Amino acid sequence: MKILVLGSSTNVHATVWKLKASEKFKDLEALCIPGNYALRKEVECIDDIDPNDIDRILEVAIARNISLTLCCDAKLFTKGIVDKFRAAGLAILGPTAAAVQLEASNFFAKDLIIKNHIPSPRFVAFERKEMALAFLQTTSFPIRIRADKVFESDMPIVIAHDKEQAIKLLDEMFKQKFLAKEMPAVVIEEMVKGTSFTINTVCDGKRALSLPPVQAYRDDDDSGYQYDKGAYAPTPILSDSAMFEVRTQIIDPIIAAMKEMGCPYTGILAFDVCLDETKNMEPKLIQCRTTLADSDAQVVLPLLDEDLPEVLLLAANGDLSKYKDGFHKYLGSALSINILNADRTIDNFSPLHSMDLIENLDDNVAQLKDSLGGVPLVFYGTQYIEKSERKIGQTEVFGATAIAETLVDAQVLAYKLADSIDLPSKSFQRDIGDDGMV
Repeated sequence: MKILVLGSSTNVHATVWKLKASEKFKDLEALCIPGNYALRKEVECIDDIDPNDIDRILEVAIARNISLTLCCDAKLFTKGIVDKFRAAGLAILGPTAAAVQLEASNFFAKDLIIKNHIPSPRFVAFERKEMALAFLQTTSFPIRIRADKVFESDMPIVIAHDKEQAIKLLDEMFKQKFLAKEMPAVVIEEMVKGTSFTINTVCDGKRALSLPPVQAYRDDDDSGYQYDKGAYAPTPILSDSAMFEVRTQIIDPIIAAMKEMGCPYTGILAFDVCLDETKNMEPKLIQCRTTLADSDAQVVLPLLDEDLPEVLLLAANGDLSKYKDGFHKYLGSALSINILNADRTIDNFSPLHSMDLIENLDDNVAQLKDSLGGVPLVFYGTQYIEKSERKIGQTEVFGATAIAETLVDAQVLAYKLADSIDLPSKSFQRDIGDDGMV
């Protein structure tokens, strides 16, 4: 069995690691486009073609007799990679160009939410800047401002903490829309006060099977770039009753609505949900995402007891009925800390320096392997920072991940691992998992 994985970040590294652990497909061969420096030690990485060139990727898949393609880059879904692969008779996991609008278009998502009575934050949409500015006089802050086309905007989602900041952000958003000669809606949304978490699911168009619930630590800066600091799973904050509400009021209605609209959703679908403290902890849908976030992949994939290649192949073929009762519940905990090496410009990025750093990762893991009652892992990735489809920077991410019997043990081991990774300039958050201890 040959699987092609598209992407370069730590979610790709974690996915390849889990695929290679397959018991049912011991002869599994994985390829990556473009992959990264760490993955080159484990699988073949094809980095001499444009990772956005769908036609060229399709040629590679045909020439290499690929059994299944996994796309970890949501932008490729909007360009129709799933539609093209299926038209060529190739198995690929992910949503069609129509179905990916659930993440790619805030207006599409909000329209679906309204029509299907999905609990979510209150919002309004505007096509004219004057009307949006007038609304600011009547609202309370902070607010979340969303551009309609998520992957085509330099500022897809931003948070305004006061009116002056909101005016500045709206001016910039509408300026971009004017220059692009288009007028999609801008969505202004209330900020729900409460604890947020993510339910990642695997979908076959008819059903969505849940992976362990995750609490992620993510920060948005004023430009709309989201920094993924780490995560842990499963989260004790989410009770069984709350999970039942999420399933019956959010997940199942959305899957059913997409099927009824004629664009059934297949692939990974992540539901970011907040427990509204002002509404008796009612779960509210913040957004849907069509790929596993970096830290999410690092904690949910190690906890998945089922054989990942089989699960993904069945989902791509539209039939997960074998798992109609859901996945097995893993009793342990996983915690991941994303360590950022300093942002670098594309011109100054040094792959040789990175290779030296990566060579030391195995030593770091080996030194801690027997020190505590858990399993240490390091996942590596590269992330490109883009503005208007132009790469302006690249960031290295080192994911220090630990799996242990308890969350406390996983946290201790993960931070020991993070401290042991020697980087010239590293930064990471020191409280990953603390919320789960309360």
